[in-house]
Amino acid sequence: MFVSLARHVKWFTDPSQHPTDYSLLVTFPVIAAFAIAALATAVAAFVQRKVPEPRIFRALERFAWLGPLVLGVHLGIALIVAAILGMLFVPSLRVERDAFGFGLLVVEVVCGIFLLLGFATRPAAVTLALLGVVAMAPFNFESILEQVHILGAAIFLFIIGRGAVSIDRVFGQRRALPVTEAPAAALTLLRVCMGVGIAFGALTEKLLDPGLANALLAERPYLNVVARLGVSHDQFAYLAGLTELVIGVVIVSGQLTRPVMAIGAVLFTVTLPVFGWLELLGHLPYYGIMLTLFIAPSAGPRAVRTQLREGRAA
Repeated sequence: MFVSLARHVKWFTDPSQHPTDYSLLVTFPVIAAFAIAALATAVAAFVQRKVPEPRIFRALERFAWLGPLVLGVHLGIALIVAAILGMLFVPSLRVERDAFGFGLLVVEVVCGIFLLLGFATRPAAVTLALLGVVAMAPFNFESILEQVHILGAAIFLFIIGRGAVSIDRVFGQRRALPVTEAPAAALTLLRVCMGVGIAFGALTEKLLDPGLANALLAERPYLNVVARLGVSHDQFAYLAGLTELVIGVVIVSGQLTRPVMAIGAVLFTVTLPVFGWLELLGHLPYYGIMLTLFIAPSAGPRAVRTQLREGRAA
């Protein structure tokens, strides 16, 4: 509830008025939040060991070959539309209308088209990663690190390729890199980047910047759905950041990945009636990642490794 109604505050509130205060990292509330996240990870690990996953969900692994297609399409569409609207990756990164900004948007839309079609996927993935590095100049390290999930998607597509449904297949380039651990590395890096991005966003938009979250809640007080229970905006912002941090840390740990992806998809969808299509656009890459990891949370099963390595159905 909390995370779903206060996600990505910077998309809808000017962050320049509320800089992140990293000194709050050593305060009791933030330290407590990390302790709770660690405890939640331990509980998730216990549940994963003790509670067998229903066989119906494991059957999804036969569709692991769809992961690169799903990820490429979601990421490609998001990049194309964002570039057309003058945004780099997300609504909070508005590009200046100058030559450099125009160049960033051109590169972004080209990467999006290539990833969407599955054409020259690996060069496009490398270019997308480099675009993030270059974009630190007009923006900053923090704002780009918040988009680290896009880097994870680029790395995944570089390692695995776009698979069977792509133009690359016509040129015999549907297979993953010829490395034994390629599927495991791709899925792990995709999951870790997503988790780090969510956890870092919890810090920079809430736990280390309560003023930013409060600004949004002051403008849209209805977001504090527990206000009638006596929960202040400050407390609500903290609870939202705590929930988001817990989710991010659990994702990084690799525990209960499939259930967490399902929960995440629901939480991300709840916000759509509140914030509209712009929220959907910003979350498209997340949806692609969540669906990919829901189908194949790890490369442990042989069927998953084979499909991702061969770029085809088992």
